[in-house]
Amino acid sequence: MAKKASAAGKSPPKRKTGSVLSPLFRSALEVLEHGIWHFFRSDTSIDMKFALLHVDQAIELLLKERVRRGGKSIYKNPKETINIWSAYTILENDLACTIPEKPDLELLHEERNNIQHKYSNPSAEDAAFHVNQAILFIDRFCRDELKVDLHDHLPAEYLDELLPKP
Repeated sequence: MAKKASAAGKSPPKRKTGSVLSPLFRSALEVLEHGIWHFFRSDTSIDMKFALLHVDQAIELLLKERVRRGGKSIYKNPKETINIWSAYTILENDLACTIPEKPDLELLHEERNNIQHKYSNPSAEDAAFHVNQAILFIDRFCRDELKVDLHDHLPAEYLDELLPKP
């Protein structure tokens, strides 16, 4: 019978250095990247749907991350987290966080609801508006509110296409 390799005498694995991102923030980045991937993949209604669903979800997760970092709970009960509207309220009223992009983000969330609940098929033109407005918000919000540079977490080719040149 073969003996199991002993861990004795081995060095422990090295810890990764640098800031550790919360699972909530990492999840926001993952769905954002996936949404942008769909956006650039094709102009089909299926890709536009998934682009908008994922980008809207990323925004909601980023708002919740800011609520969490502000010391507020993201749970309204033990099994349910706050929704996007509650996140806006907490950010604005409790954490003095202003979101001037909110009118455009509300349009995106309404489009998401139409896709999710009414089988909407967004056009490539509408999706372009929503994705472009969303990425401008996400870039600013990550930089100003979360103190994170989006360029450190998303592929440059996506950001180069979506963000204005300095």
